[in-house]
Amino acid sequence: MLKIKQVKSRINRKKDHKATLDALGISRMGQTVYHEDTPAIRGMIHKLEYMLEVEEVDIKEKG
Repeated sequence: MLKIKQVKSRINRKKDHKATLDALGISRMGQTVYHEDTPAIRGMIHKLEYMLEVEEVDIKEKG
């Protein structure tokens, strides 16, 4: 399980980067979401690594 947090603003970013944030379910600064560790999610994270903070967590930590 991955904990993904947006740490930089989406203002003045490319449209495809904003769309990727939307696909991850992130809509505002400082928001944290949890996703399964899949190749698709890893690809999205790689594209936006300059504006995200990513951490691997146990499922128990989430709840």
